[in-house]
Amino acid sequence: MNILKYFISAVSSLLKNKLRTTLSTLGIVIGISSVTIMLALGEGLKAQMLENLSVSNDVISIVENNNFPGEGENTETSYLKVVDIFNLLTIDSIQKYVGNIKGVAGLASSYGGASKFEGKDLYSQITGITKDYLKLKNINILYGYGFTTNNYNEKSRVVILGNDLVKYEFEGKNPIGKQIMIGGYSYDIIGVLDKSTDWQLNYSMIIPISTLESSFGVKKLTNIYIFVNDILKIDSTKKDILFLLMKLSGLNIPSDAKFRLESNDEAIKEINKMIIQMQLFLGGIAGISLLVGGIGIMNIMLVSVIERTREIGIRKAIGAKKSDIIIQFLTEAIVISILGCIIAFIISLLGVYLVNKYSPMPAKFSLNVIIFSSLVSMAMGIVFGLFPAWKAAKMKPIDALRFE
Repeated sequence: MNILKYFISAVSSLLKNKLRTTLSTLGIVIGISSVTIMLALGEGLKAQMLENLSVSNDVISIVENNNFPGEGENTETSYLKVVDIFNLLTIDSIQKYVGNIKGVAGLASSYGGASKFEGKDLYSQITGITKDYLKLKNINILYGYGFTTNNYNEKSRVVILGNDLVKYEFEGKNPIGKQIMIGGYSYDIIGVLDKSTDWQLNYSMIIPISTLESSFGVKKLTNIYIFVNDILKIDSTKKDILFLLMKLSGLNIPSDAKFRLESNDEAIKEINKMIIQMQLFLGGIAGISLLVGGIGIMNIMLVSVIERTREIGIRKAIGAKKSDIIIQFLTEAIVISILGCIIAFIISLLGVYLVNKYSPMPAKFSLNVIIFSSLVSMAMGIVFGLFPAWKAAKMKPIDALRFE
């Protein structure tokens, strides 16, 4: 019997038992669609973060270092923190000692409690930015205007809203000129950001860094960005910045530091590592659904073997080999898996579409996701169909024909 005949025979057998086939397929559909959507979310997040980095190759990031000193060591005065760096790295000092510098910007974040707009509760990150942050990051204002020097000097309660925040929480309405309560204070909405690759700001309420400090007590910058003129000299510029910090602070850097300098190449490696770990974790959770679906296939196939015992006996009595019986039942299991995979892909496409339409979290199909899910589906059919197929092949014709 050639492959086509095995396939036709498998489809015919499955159509005779539609309910059983549907139940078997359902487990595969849930498992494959779960894995596919989880992987698509990971791919989407990875693509968005890499896009954000790829458009700013001229940036050196200064971020908190998690390798803090142990208990009992002097953590108050002997260690240079990110907030200290921003105070030290003025434009004048950098341009005097380093050169190749376009500008310096920083931000800090706080959740600041619930916010309220026209009676509706909002939960969003509050982000304070330094004066030239939007300009240096090439982020445009879609509606309204940006912060002025007076806003920073007077610690004004004014806010710019992220594009996704307005889209999903304000239903796309233009909120310019209205007021919003943030952490118990009333803020004037003066602007809405254009959609940007800076995913952190897209769903944030942005206020001047001086206002964040005075209203929420946030004194620690979480990120500092140093923009360079010549990206070919970025490595030497990093060394010059470290030397300048040693000169200005009098500390032995980097041993006396709570920060690290990163270029985007290093950040991309860290992001890839983080995304892979996240996908493995989410894939592992979704894999439980696959396991349940696979066990469902095996159970249904075992029932099928018992119901078709006499058929197996007749086939073996007229000369069918063990391999013929094994291939027959394996083909049925694989057909169930392929059918489940096709339905799962349709559901996954719909799921990814809905995520991208109604959620700020990105999802993206890639060739790797499709290939992986297809291979997993085929493997499930083979692995979980093998035991029932082997059990059917081991039957003796005389015993099978006696079965009632």
